[in-house]
Amino acid sequence: MVSPIEYSAIKAGLIAMTRYLAKYYKGNHIRVNCISPGGILDNQPKTFLDQYRASCNDKGMLESEDVVGTLLFLISEHSRFITGQNIIVDDGWSL
Repeated sequence: MVSPIEYSAIKAGLIAMTRYLAKYYKGNHIRVNCISPGGILDNQPKTFLDQYRASCNDKGMLESEDVVGTLLFLISEHSRFITGQNIIVDDGWSL
């Protein structure tokens, strides 16, 4: 399974913008981070789901709720010194 080049370019651009904005807003008490989720379950065909899961560690396609914990962490005070980061939540798909 491969992603289209446009997807890869856009994703890389968003990660670069995250890092840029984190540095740009330095000293303003603004943190800028992004989350790169894996595939989100949305009625994909079973053959696709099986192929996708074979590239993951356990679950395969995620449900939106699987990303919420990371989001809550990033907006909490527990992450107050984390900025400019891309957090990957993809069940190991990108490994």
